[in-house]
Amino acid sequence: MSYSFGLPTKILFGLNELQRLPEILSNYGSRILFVCPQDILVMAQSCIDKLEVAGFEVFLLVQDMPEPSCQYIDCVTATLKANCSYHAIVGFGGGSAMDLAKALSISLTHEESIWLYANLSNRPPLPLQEATLPVVTVATTSGTGSEVTPYAVLTNTKTCQKGTIQEPAIFPKVAILDASLLVNMPPALTASTAIDAFAHALEATINISKPAPMAELFGIEAMSIIARDLSAVLDSPTDIELRQNMAYASTLAGMAISHRGTTATHAIAEPLGALTKIPHAVAVAMTTMPVMYQTVTAAEIILTKLDRAVFGAVAGNAADFNNKLARLIRLGDLDKTVTDLLNLDVIDGLENELVNNIMLYKFRPLKQHPVEWDEETIRTIVKDIIGA
Repeated sequence: MSYSFGLPTKILFGLNELQRLPEILSNYGSRILFVCPQDILVMAQSCIDKLEVAGFEVFLLVQDMPEPSCQYIDCVTATLKANCSYHAIVGFGGGSAMDLAKALSISLTHEESIWLYANLSNRPPLPLQEATLPVVTVATTSGTGSEVTPYAVLTNTKTCQKGTIQEPAIFPKVAILDASLLVNMPPALTASTAIDAFAHALEATINISKPAPMAELFGIEAMSIIARDLSAVLDSPTDIELRQNMAYASTLAGMAISHRGTTATHAIAEPLGALTKIPHAVAVAMTTMPVMYQTVTAAEIILTKLDRAVFGAVAGNAADFNNKLARLIRLGDLDKTVTDLLNLDVIDGLENELVNNIMLYKFRPLKQHPVEWDEETIRTIVKDIIGA
């Protein structure tokens, strides 16, 4: 077997590691763009204050929408470029904040619209012509793994699509995983991001595109931790050890997809989110079981192995693996359909639009899944997800 492995991101894991941010940023310069969502700005403010006391010039970009669009990024980039140049970017928050920081590391050093750098199945991305700005990530959720990936997911509101930048240049330089930032995560977010991390780990492990034994190792460990601890952390959200475990699992899953990528679940969940504005992690949770029920026969050997390795089954069984995963999703009340969440007027026409989007723009990750998908089977899955 021949394979390669590389992770250029330095990981700082533990309590109070956020205090090291000034020391880390001093390696890059004094002008820092600090990206943070509106809803956790209070949490970030003490960090910003410490940077300013340490002599940094901090430019705050408050992310005022859950998943910033590429149109928003283009607009913000023009404003930021007019103000000054930056030495580094801090992405403080969940996956969308970290992805926004990574996207800005490109847009602030390049001229074209950021959407053109997304790698879609039907067209290649523009190549990077300049060095990108260094990014430091501070994760405040446990699910996306974005703190250690070379990916930035973008939403194009004009075309109702999601696409992903896939560039080694945007691997964060340093990722800070400080569990003291996680204890205030609400239960719904704790559950949905955990299932997103589980899906990353599962898809990387069953991905047939290339040999990556280390990705499988990371993926199995991530799934095992989440399967063991999700119920406990929902019951005891301020337990710092459980929060550390979930952060560790999320990062392992991020490392797994960095080297193997996702498959059918994310290929369907991303356009579902773009078309309905359902949050990404929730869309992944809704999509996982309809995909896995169609996968059980084609991936019987690997799922039987995972039933043993992840859930501790003595004999192991692919169908049992799916049943246990379904129970895990139900823990967070995430076994929903689109009909459960949205009114029928919004859903009208969704089936055809979603199927077309998947088949036209997401056929590459579909091919990485153990199943050979056709439009009829994808439509069956979409019907299950919509639930109409």
